[in-house]
Amino acid sequence: MSKEKPPKVAMVVGATGATGQVLMASLLASDHYSEVIVLHYRTTPWRDHLKVREIVLSLDQLQDLEPGLTVDVLFCCLGTTIKKAGSKPAFAKVDRDYVLALGQWAVSHGQPSFHLISAHGADKRSLAFYMKVKGEAESGLKRMGLRSLSIYQPSLLHGERNEFRLMESIGFYVMSLLGSLPVSGLKTLRPTRIEALAKLMYQQSLLDVSGLQVFRPSDIAVCE
Repeated sequence: MSKEKPPKVAMVVGATGATGQVLMASLLASDHYSEVIVLHYRTTPWRDHLKVREIVLSLDQLQDLEPGLTVDVLFCCLGTTIKKAGSKPAFAKVDRDYVLALGQWAVSHGQPSFHLISAHGADKRSLAFYMKVKGEAESGLKRMGLRSLSIYQPSLLHGERNEFRLMESIGFYVMSLLGSLPVSGLKTLRPTRIEALAKLMYQQSLLDVSGLQVFRPSDIAVCE
């Protein structure tokens, strides 16, 4: 008779983002998770939730995170824009440097399964700065030898956000139109629903898999 696996402990970085919020709802409602650690630079709406342990800490001070912290799954939902970050170096710090720092922490602290939100088209050799940074983050994590690394490469994310992004809204309609055309190569341009991405991340986190898994827009769309 097989024994039922004990509930997991998750850490979510970027919980207040669009995908992070949807993912948090699934984790907090799940019997498969006994505790959700929210690592954020300021207090969050979940600080008083019975299942949540909030750690207020800047990722610049990740080395100060308590050494005995035990985590089974680490969700990295970090993501900003150059406009919001204020500069290209500031953007790279969030979307690459912080991601790699979290990967190094995971390697040194029990090897939790690592789930990263990246982007479709991420490539460290890309001439597009955004895609280059995303690709550098992916490449760096792959070299670390993480026990279990899942990389999610959504197309343009679509769903409810706390902020209005004009260019993203325009991009949604343009990419929706292109993705609807009867051309196979254009179907990957269809926007990815935030709810579908969060659902896939949650489902994959329940599986005991090792090695590298990469999920592209068509894989994520299955959860719509």
